[in-house]
Amino acid sequence: MALGRTTACAFKEAGKQGNPGQARNTEGRNTISSDLSSPPFRPIIRSTPRAFILHEDKLLVQEKHHAVKGVYYTLPGGKQEPGESLEEALKRECLEEIGAEITVGALLHVADLFRLKSEGKERQHQLDFIFSCTVAEDYEPKLGCHPDPHQTATRWITAEDAAHLRPLYVTKLFPLGCTRVPKVYLGPQND
Repeated sequence: MALGRTTACAFKEAGKQGNPGQARNTEGRNTISSDLSSPPFRPIIRSTPRAFILHEDKLLVQEKHHAVKGVYYTLPGGKQEPGESLEEALKRECLEEIGAEITVGALLHVADLFRLKSEGKERQHQLDFIFSCTVAEDYEPKLGCHPDPHQTATRWITAEDAAHLRPLYVTKLFPLGCTRVPKVYLGPQND
């Protein structure tokens, strides 16, 4: 009896033909859409855990100053290193960026994030994992021992400051206590 094609083989062949909404550049890497002028993706998908630290209607963020983007806020967290769990990466990143030992709680949301890099010549595909976290009751915002590039402060913000949060999907999560969206996967987001 002859065996039919496996699902994995069918996916592989579909990838050679191209997926709807994606095009391949001359190096064979996917671009963000069928528009051939879109920048290609870098070949590695980056896992990035982020801390959603809410205390008395205030959110703990990194304040960043950038020559082009201006002043904006991000959730603490960053790149997961090989061999590191998401929780370990998040704890390390928070210690480095905001000088805090955190307690990692539930996974709240996951988002595919497409970021422009290399002066708009490439896009980084990043998976953001947003965890509910807490800091010690007496924590005072400060810079950690290894803050992010462009990070100038760590601070608590209110919902009125939400418009300055990046990536943009976080602006929707904060005023609603990160609970409005019932599903965990937020889908693709451009930044």
